[in-house]
Amino acid sequence: MNDQGTPGSADGFRVVAVDADWPESRQFMGSGYNHVTGDIHVYLWFGSASYDPQVEHVTVFSASSGNAEAGEALERALEDYCHPDEEPPAGLPASAPVTITAEGKPVTFELWRNSSTPHWVARGRVESTEVVLSGSETEPSELRLVRVNDLAAYSAPIGFLPAREAISVAMGSDLQAAGPSRQSQVEEADTALRALGDIAARNAALGGPSRELHGEEADTVMRALRYLAQDAGPAGELGAES
Repeated sequence: MNDQGTPGSADGFRVVAVDADWPESRQFMGSGYNHVTGDIHVYLWFGSASYDPQVEHVTVFSASSGNAEAGEALERALEDYCHPDEEPPAGLPASAPVTITAEGKPVTFELWRNSSTPHWVARGRVESTEVVLSGSETEPSELRLVRVNDLAAYSAPIGFLPAREAISVAMGSDLQAAGPSRQSQVEEADTALRALGDIAARNAALGGPSRELHGEEADTVMRALRYLAQDAGPAGELGAES
């Protein structure tokens, strides 16, 4: 990813998500944003908090129009879901059409299924966003998709929080107005977490975890724990849940 040069525009791009009635965990899994070209993509997970692929779940990949990452995401999804113990096919397998509701309207997606497993993969477009869906134990035709420009409601590990908020700002979220303060908190949390890891490593080298902490080290540990607590959800997960 190139972060140099004149920023490209993410105007019009919105992340596609399963609507708010989804009963399980909603998590931000990662993203990419090229500030030069404006190419942007986001992975969201809807399913168990432990990312168990064997229970009901949907992964939603969203990419800006023309983003080559969309083709790569489809290839990965087909390898993971449609051909678990086989060599991937030389070309794209034949698909079947499926209608999925997106933004309240019927949209036709291409659908691939594996007859020997409950997994499926679908590809389509929701307005200007290229979308790759993959899931199990749920019917794609029963999904209701929406476009969102704020990812604050999606859980994320502390290390992913800056990326999650940068994507929201690039899409024009209200975080842009309130962003600097929150972004500062995220950066401080990340710094404190790294410091906590450094202290743990020194403890192991200088006498193990029983070594007492004093002064600046103790302050750093308490600050890191405070930030971790602030970003913990009701079940102890990092980030916010909807």
